[in-house]
Amino acid sequence: MNAEKPTFDNTILALDRSGSKLAELSDIFGMMCAAMNSKELQKVQEELMPLLAAHYDAISMNEELFARIKVVYDKRNSTDLNEEQIRLVEKMYDSAVRKGALLDTEKKERLKAINEELSVLSVRFDNNLLAENNNFELELAAKDCVELPKAVRDAAKVGDNDDKFVFTLHKPSLIPFLTYSKNRDLRRELYNGYLMRGNNNNDKDNKEIVKQMTALRIEKAQLLGYKSYSHYVTADQMAGTPEAVYALLNEIWEPSLKSAKAELEEMQTMFKKDHPNETFEKSDW
Repeated sequence: MNAEKPTFDNTILALDRSGSKLAELSDIFGMMCAAMNSKELQKVQEELMPLLAAHYDAISMNEELFARIKVVYDKRNSTDLNEEQIRLVEKMYDSAVRKGALLDTEKKERLKAINEELSVLSVRFDNNLLAENNNFELELAAKDCVELPKAVRDAAKVGDNDDKFVFTLHKPSLIPFLTYSKNRDLRRELYNGYLMRGNNNNDKDNKEIVKQMTALRIEKAQLLGYKSYSHYVTADQMAGTPEAVYALLNEIWEPSLKSAKAELEEMQTMFKKDHPNETFEKSDW
């Protein structure tokens, strides 16, 4: 820790510029996990994320460091700092507070534990979702693909086998099939496969993880003095409150819903011509 008197340059600016190499490496690692997500890499990710969470918590909850930040923060308007520098000071102070700098020792330790748990659960959730995507295959014969465009069939064709086509839950495979296939049962099977990812009561089921993450997020928000996790998240965003978010969403939702209902009515009319005794479903959309 710097023994000199806290200033903007030796505290705020120095902290802002620190950790750039770790940030670069984290970005690279994140892209590798997204693009080359092998079981080995997933294992490394699950081990690494709690270590990163602990590292960042050790910085944001360091009492000596926060004391230095607070000295600069308290004097920010009585020095020669410009508007951008004052804004950086305020952002850094508020960020430290949001990350638990004002909590007592016991609450800090609990917050650290919550952050580590959430980091692991988040990785497991994503890996389960990826596995569900990768594990689902809809294997079809040529007769089931006749109405599909040639480009769609070619993309789904397995090797040189003219009677084996595989469709998956990945969007480049999913969307064309749902768009062009006239077989309602097959569309429903593929659509439901996508809809039920992480909800199949198997070893990749995410329901328990969601419950754990929700409970931990609620505890974290309350620990930091917020009414809910939504209040915690939005307090640092442009909206400011969950109520403001919903107000904006409702401005979009009401005209969008009106338009969607008109589209649905039009599609139902088309649908009834081909299936007069059946009910329009989500997979028909």
